[in-house]
Amino acid sequence: MKWKERLAAARRHPFRALYALGVVVLVLSMAGSFGLDGVLYALGVYQQKTVTLADTGQYTLVNMEQTAPGVLTSTTGDAQLLLTPGTLVRRLRLVADYTGDGGEKDLYYHLPGMGYTPRLRVWPTAAPDGDSWEYTLPRTAGQNLRLDLADTAGVTVQVTALVLNERPPWYTYFVPDGWQLFWLAVLPGLAGCLFTLRRDDR
Repeated sequence: MKWKERLAAARRHPFRALYALGVVVLVLSMAGSFGLDGVLYALGVYQQKTVTLADTGQYTLVNMEQTAPGVLTSTTGDAQLLLTPGTLVRRLRLVADYTGDGGEKDLYYHLPGMGYTPRLRVWPTAAPDGDSWEYTLPRTAGQNLRLDLADTAGVTVQVTALVLNERPPWYTYFVPDGWQLFWLAVLPGLAGCLFTLRRDDR
């Protein structure tokens, strides 16, 4: 009887019910992401490691040259660091000190049979201290990455480290990002409108 009453209440107030359902789905998806990452870390699929410029076998420079130990200078407006760490990368943190504005600092990944394209791109989240940038990649991303360190010539970058697969605090999994909040605001409202229109047409 209680379920019939709840179903009747949901029909009377579809927007309220759909937004409540959206919150439940969002929480379950975040919990699932937390659990899946935990399993992948435990199995060693995600391995935390640190790459520096001394690890010459794990990266290739394009349109950049090392002008001093740990210091790179861009020679064109398309300066790249091609990273081949030998492990699947879920998260990357760039620790560097820039002389001048390096630009957007995009990170590109590619899928099997596809090269680097603007569709497969991740933008960083800058740390408050201004000397590190964090990227979160899709689980489907490959092992080879392209980090665009500068989009003008003459930019000097002192690269301290590229930290791979640093495990975030557990609670960060349950903080919704902008896109999640956007879809939570939009989709239940649209579904509620559709339901209301169909109900009124009867």
